[in-house]
Amino acid sequence: MVSANARLLDRSFAGRLIDESFLNDLPKKVDPCGENGEFHSFVFDGPIFNKPVPFTIGDTVRKEYKSGNIWDSAFWYCDLKPVSS
Repeated sequence: MVSANARLLDRSFAGRLIDESFLNDLPKKVDPCGENGEFHSFVFDGPIFNKPVPFTIGDTVRKEYKSGNIWDSAFWYCDLKPVSS
């Protein structure tokens, strides 16, 4: 996962693969598909890919947005760095 709503998920979720362990660790109030904006993912491999997209995981940072009455104002972001082929 590349970003997580800090109101619902802690820093440890950013940068994790979405697998069975990830799903088991999600709080009950979080949709396992992230359909309510709880988290966002990056797809790097799958049946339609000719080859996996190479990357490394960088820093994880928290960013807060102070704009109006937005209840989702803080997020954890995990940097993804490209790897040259």
